[in-house]
Amino acid sequence: MALFNPPEHLSCHHYATHANSGWLRVDGSGQSSYRGMTEYHSILFCTRGSVRLAIADELWELHEGQMKFIPRGTSVTAIFSDDGELLDAYFEVVDFICDKVSLLQLQELRQEVAYDPEPLEVRGAIHSLLNTLKVYLNDQALCAYLHELKVKELFWNLRAYYSREELAAFFWPILGESKFHSDVISAFTCNAKVAELAERVYMSTSSFYKRFREEFGISPEQWIRLQSNKQILFLIQDYDLSIGEIASQLSFNSQSTFSRYCSKNFGLSPLQLRRTLQEGTSSEELLQMSYHNE
Repeated sequence: MALFNPPEHLSCHHYATHANSGWLRVDGSGQSSYRGMTEYHSILFCTRGSVRLAIADELWELHEGQMKFIPRGTSVTAIFSDDGELLDAYFEVVDFICDKVSLLQLQELRQEVAYDPEPLEVRGAIHSLLNTLKVYLNDQALCAYLHELKVKELFWNLRAYYSREELAAFFWPILGESKFHSDVISAFTCNAKVAELAERVYMSTSSFYKRFREEFGISPEQWIRLQSNKQILFLIQDYDLSIGEIASQLSFNSQSTFSRYCSKNFGLSPLQLRRTLQEGTSSEELLQMSYHNE
């Protein structure tokens, strides 16, 4: 069903308003991969099929009926199954609209809960909310006011159907996280130089080295290499992408530069790397191989 009298909706100022919270629907049948917007925090819901996710330095698989929180400033790539579908709830502020719980109160639980990065199962009326959102989005109901109300409704449901401990574990990545940590993740690009990363977060290289070791526990070079290798292993499994397209997406200057990087870090060319994965070698095994090539 289409909206009744679309010109009337389009003339409303809410349709012309830039929203700091809202909803996106991404259908894998029309595209095999999706790069999420990282300007805002997001909760990704798999509403059909399954979706493989590369979230910063982690690889995940999201199945129908599961959700995953993505902090602002995180690099996200999704590769869909044939029938895969995502709903992306994005927002600037985590707001439970409730006197009984707030983000500050969840921060107090941070030391008491173990961080569990596994996707969380969707519960209660959130199922109905997502189905309603799919209808709205399919009918091009792009009213900023409506989207904001539905994000608030989502947070009411989170408060209603999950314990504080579950919510603290779910939103753990932003509980007590330093600005430096989120700035580094936001500034990261594949195969970046340490000096480039330091410049992007407005620090001298020497200060960046010291702060980075304090926050991440390893050297910037080790971390950059690990994140770069994980991104390569994720994209190389998207067989719809050519090697040249992967090199471009990962910000390599040329396909030959990308090939040299793979040979140095994995001992394999990009095509050999893809073939090795097709033959059943896991990404984890290849990451271990890359450690020995340092």
